[in-house]
Amino acid sequence: MSNRPAAKIPVPMPPCHSTKSDESLSRPPLLNEQGCILEVAIEAAANAVINLRDRLNEWDSKAGDGDCGSTMFRGATAILEDMKNFYPLNEPAETVNEIGSSIRRAMGGTSGIIYEIFCKAAYAQLKANTKTVVTAIQWKDALEASIAAVSKYGGASAGYRTMLDALIPALAVLQERLEAEENPVTAFVLSSEAALVGAESTKQMQAQAGRSSYIPGEILASVPDPGAMAAASWYQAAALAVKGKCMGS
Repeated sequence: MSNRPAAKIPVPMPPCHSTKSDESLSRPPLLNEQGCILEVAIEAAANAVINLRDRLNEWDSKAGDGDCGSTMFRGATAILEDMKNFYPLNEPAETVNEIGSSIRRAMGGTSGIIYEIFCKAAYAQLKANTKTVVTAIQWKDALEASIAAVSKYGGASAGYRTMLDALIPALAVLQERLEAEENPVTAFVLSSEAALVGAESTKQMQAQAGRSSYIPGEILASVPDPGAMAAASWYQAAALAVKGKCMGS
């Protein structure tokens, strides 16, 4: 999200590693089906961001501070490293919580705050589920809660040229396809295509806040919002990884 408020955001954050028990921080010796799927999704999402670093920096050099790719790269590499030992992958809510901890430690700045809010909201929504297995509808609800939290505390909404311009269309398609009783994996993939279209559409948007709001429209029109492209990238990579794991390529 390339245009974010610098103010401190009053929202509770996930506990860091040091405040949790060693047991809750351990990677399970054996992953269940849900844990295996979560692992491939996280790995694919993080690697997508890592591979996009230079392009994100290039886009952000015109629309922001020029460091979006480097910032996202730090978060993604921390996630991959921490997942090896700390993520309780058989517990989706706690894993999302740990992703938030990795991001807070590695990314810093307002970008880190925004993604931490995103993870915290998803964690709270998932934690409300008392059953072991998280359904597609519950993942959709977690995404919806995350978007609402980022919009509330980040001050952005659709059309503001931010990461939400990728995630809001994704949520709409995901909800529509799940309500139509589409295969959940197919619904996830279709929603990821909407995320990419939404991110690319930010070329036609004038930023409403942050540094980008001071940049002439003709310059912004030459590049998509890097934060939106980053979000679309990790979201689509995760969707395709889940498809490969569950349905084959």
